[in-house]
Order: sequence, then C-alpha cells, then structure tokens
Amino acid sequence: MFILLLISLIIALIVQYFIECICCAAYKAKISKTLDSISSLEDFLFMRYKDFVYLTAEVYRRKGFHVTITDKCGEEGNGLLIDNVIFVEVWKNGLKHFMDVETGMKLAKCMQSNSIYRGILITLGDFKPTTIKFCHKNVIQCINGRQLLEMCREVQRDLHLQQVQ
Repeated sequence: MFILLLISLIIALIVQYFIECICCAAYKAKISKTLDSISSLEDFLFMRYKDFVYLTAEVYRRKGFHVTITDKCGEEGNGLLIDNVIFVEVWKNGLKHFMDVETGMKLAKCMQSNSIYRGILITLGDFKPTTIKFCHKNVIQCINGRQLLEMCREVQRDLHLQQVQ
C-alpha cells in the first residue's frame, strides 16, 4: 500500500514538472513573439507589468547577456541581474512620466548593500535632470522609452525574412 502511494506521488510530481516546463516554454515563446512585434512605444503600454519585465530581460538575453530575475533590487518583481554584476530596475511608467531621483537613490543603496557596482534604470517615460545627474555619479545608466524601443528593434528577428527562406 505504501509503495503504491509513493509511486503515485512520484508520478504526480513528474507530471507536474512537465506541465510547468510546458507552461514556461509557452510563456517564453509568447514574450519572444511580443518582442518581435514591438513597433512603437504604445505597444509597451498594452502589456502586463510582468510581461514588460520579462520582455526587457529577453532584450538583454538576445544581446548575449545572462539575465536572471532578482528580488535583491527593485520592487514588485521588477529587478534583473545581468551577468551577476549589473542590477537593473524596470519601471512601466506612463510615456510622459519623469523618473524621480529617489528611484536612483534606492537602486544605488541596493547596489551598495549587494556589492554591485553598476546599475541600469529603465522607464517608458524619461528622467528628470537631477535623476540623470545622480545616476551618472553612481554608475547607473538611464534608459528611457525611446532608447528601450531602439534596443528592441536592434534584437528583433526579421519574421518576414524567416518566412521567405
């Protein structure tokens, strides 16, 4: 009786693992397809916050970096760690939103407490001059919505060429 219960449990765990793998692969495919279809800043506005963070991570992956989601920086699951040496915070603000210096200060504090010496702040909007100045002094790169859109375009796979071949 105990052996049957144990075998049932093992089979259930294996099935659960395969289902999770399939869901993960489907989600990655969705993010990849979404990235390849981005053509304007407004396209970012219609995606869920989580999708926006994962899409940003995919941009860096396609650029050749190792990217992991981290809770060591950022809030609400918006932190990334690139090549174990760069903290990234991704903010899905409005297109006309200007990032405050306090966000850069929080990132700098997280960097210091985790012995990370480079950071990146990403927003759909832009940055206040004081934020840019603070970030520059603290080795934090500021990427606004236009720059992010350009990064997406650089790594997009040309679907038209793939269909022709």
